[in-house]
Amino acid sequence: MLYNPPMLTATQFQDAAAWLTETRRPLLVSHQRPDGDALGALAALSLVLRQRGVTPYVALFDALPVKYEFLRDAAVWCVWEDSREVLMSDSDAVIVVDTCSLAQVEPMMKWLASAPATLVIDHHATRDALGTRPGDFRLFDESAGAICLVLLEWFESMGATIDPLMAGALLTGIGTDCGWFRFSNTDARMLRASARLVEAGASVNELHARLYQQDQPPKLRLISRMLASMELHAGGRLAVMALRPDDFVAAGADRSMTEDLVNEATRLRDTEATLLFTQEAGDLIRVNFRSKRELDVAALASRYGGGGHARAAGARLNGTWEAVVPRVVAEAVEAMGPG
Repeated sequence: MLYNPPMLTATQFQDAAAWLTETRRPLLVSHQRPDGDALGALAALSLVLRQRGVTPYVALFDALPVKYEFLRDAAVWCVWEDSREVLMSDSDAVIVVDTCSLAQVEPMMKWLASAPATLVIDHHATRDALGTRPGDFRLFDESAGAICLVLLEWFESMGATIDPLMAGALLTGIGTDCGWFRFSNTDARMLRASARLVEAGASVNELHARLYQQDQPPKLRLISRMLASMELHAGGRLAVMALRPDDFVAAGADRSMTEDLVNEATRLRDTEATLLFTQEAGDLIRVNFRSKRELDVAALASRYGGGGHARAAGARLNGTWEAVVPRVVAEAVEAMGPG
């Protein structure tokens, strides 16, 4: 698609801005294991709220990943488990970005049922009841390739000042969600937005270097173990990879290093989709799905309570490795159809 116009209207943006006037100490949150789009959105939203005289908290479910340390000064970053009592008592509103799924904010799911009024800003097709109580507000644009694109357009409609720090945060989100302009969601709207952010002071070269040229040996060892596990199915059209606890121990790696690893197998010429299974605590297994062509992995992930985009999605399943992995692989092969 050469140009993908926004789904949101000026009135919707105005109504969302009006909703913000009721809060002085909002809590900003996104999904577990946040990616660049989620973290860039949290940072940029914190900055624009500060411009409006509002002092937000930003809650993560783990520490800010080292590769995103350059966003540190954009927000007051807190870890939910360490600061939950203060965050619950001090916050007068909640703003959720880059997800509309309670399962993706599971550690605070129970509190959100009775939390202050909630604004949900998302671009995914998968959603549940989050943000549907009286007083809540939801802002959705499924046509946007990144949540940071939605935020940029909203901020511009407010007349916000897009300074270099905010521009860098927003371009981090756009760049990571479109694979630095390689993925199918890279349309003219994303490119025009990126150009505006560069004009505002963001540097594509600097951001890419910070995100992708700072890896340590443990991550490369983890990639090596993941690739060694790779199996091909459906005549090579489906690549399946795995990471288990022993792999992290042997590589000396931590789980924050798994971001984007599922994309490694997309380099194979004949592969149309890839799966990465990561064994977490107990019988919890995380599955990352990627598709290069026709397979709708969001629909596949939704079978397991997950979701995302047609070309990138995820899910978490409870069950033994021996039961979960063969089942998901078989259903992915079936969904791909004959080659």
